[in-house]
Amino acid sequence: MDMKQATTHQEQNELDQLLWDVLWKPLNFERNIRETFKLHMPQIDLIAIDQDVIIGALVANWLSSDEIEIHHIAVKRDFQKKAVGRMLFEELSRLTQDITPLTITTYARNTSIGFFSKLGFEPVGSRLEVEGFMEQGIWLQQMSVTNLGYHQA
Repeated sequence: MDMKQATTHQEQNELDQLLWDVLWKPLNFERNIRETFKLHMPQIDLIAIDQDVIIGALVANWLSSDEIEIHHIAVKRDFQKKAVGRMLFEELSRLTQDITPLTITTYARNTSIGFFSKLGFEPVGSRLEVEGFMEQGIWLQQMSVTNLGYHQA
C-alpha cells in the first residue's frame, strides 16, 4: 500500500468520489456537499493506494503556519479497521514533521472520536450539533493534538 499526495486531476476526482461514497452519500446529502464544507486555505490532499485503486483519503487545510485541520478522512468500507486511516495520518505527520510545535485539529464525528483518540487527539470544548448531521444522529467534537513525534526513517 502506498501513501502519496493527490496531484493529478484524476487522483483529485477519485479522492472526491471516495469522500462522497464514504462520508456523505450514506447520509443522503447532495452530491456537491463538499463544496459547502470547503475552506479556501492551502490544502494537503493525501491518498492511500492499494493495487492502483484509491482506498483512503485525507484532506487537511493549513489554518496558520503552525496549525493544520484535518477536514476530511475516509477509508473504503472493505479497508476500514486495517490501519489505512492511521497510515494517512502518519503520512501527514511525516510531511509536516519539521514544523514544531504543530497543532493538528479536527471536528470528529461521534462515530470517529475513538479513532482520533487512539492517535493522541484530545477533545477541545463541548460537542457541536450541526444541522443536517443531527438528523442522522451525528454530532461533532473538536479535537486536537500537538507535537506528534512521528518521524519515519
